[in-house]
Amino acid sequence: MSRFCVAGSLNIDLVTRTKRFPKKGETVQGESFSTFTGGKGANQAVALSKLGADTVMIGKLGNDIYAAQYMEYFRKLGVKTSGIMREETSTGIAVITVDGEGENFIIIIPGANGRMDSEYIKDKKELIEQADFLLLQLEVPMEAVLEAARTAKNAGTKIIFDPAPAMDVPAELLRLVDIITPNETEAEALTGIRPDDESGFEAAGKALAEKGVKAAVMKAGAKGAYIFENGVFTHVAGFKVKTADTTAAGDTFNAGLAYALGEGLELKSAVRFANSAAAISTTKHGAQDGMPSIEEVRNLADS
Repeated sequence: MSRFCVAGSLNIDLVTRTKRFPKKGETVQGESFSTFTGGKGANQAVALSKLGADTVMIGKLGNDIYAAQYMEYFRKLGVKTSGIMREETSTGIAVITVDGEGENFIIIIPGANGRMDSEYIKDKKELIEQADFLLLQLEVPMEAVLEAARTAKNAGTKIIFDPAPAMDVPAELLRLVDIITPNETEAEALTGIRPDDESGFEAAGKALAEKGVKAAVMKAGAKGAYIFENGVFTHVAGFKVKTADTTAAGDTFNAGLAYALGEGLELKSAVRFANSAAAISTTKHGAQDGMPSIEEVRNLADS
């Protein structure tokens, strides 16, 4: 069985719903309040674990009640926590207010995520070296992402990099990764090319290859995904499902892709598996709550 390591963010989402946003200095009545586990790194680790993968998480939590809850949650799911350290600060927090029209205001407090650095990655390097696949994102400082990629490269660990949220990425990082998985917005941020159609995706994939990326798997929502590898461009269709919530579908895609590659599938088949995992996740409410089991993914992928 392949082993997976995820290095990245752990967040708690504090979500308030109200009919309308308050004006400056105004107090309004809220309708509901919910707390959810999140963070792109943690999302990918949870999705892998729900598929049955041997998964370890590298990240940081704060010294608060949310951290204790997160650690217990990971233990119940089977996500290994030997790579998680608690800092004397808050756990990463997203304070989200949603109005009756579905619009939102979001305030992000990086908290412990912001204290991930290269020295911490060096301290946890054995977890990366022991893994077959390393999954990376961009919600922790770039120096930590780069150090993790360098460690994986030296160890022969395959790197799957989700360049989200969209931002400038060092050229060195692009040369280190084995597979990059941008969506349309992230592909444009990296290449300057907006992939609005197949020719756009092909041009973006070619541009990423010219930057040193070995394979680009570009996510396109309900359309599925586009692959550019070794000069060959391929479309892998998505699945038609009744969508309820697209939150963390991209993270579920990455986890599904990594899991399938770990099972020995070639890239096109692995992307179909990832499309299936992401599609199922959108049929349920909640980011991590909606992540599917291996049986659900296989049933849809084989249909």
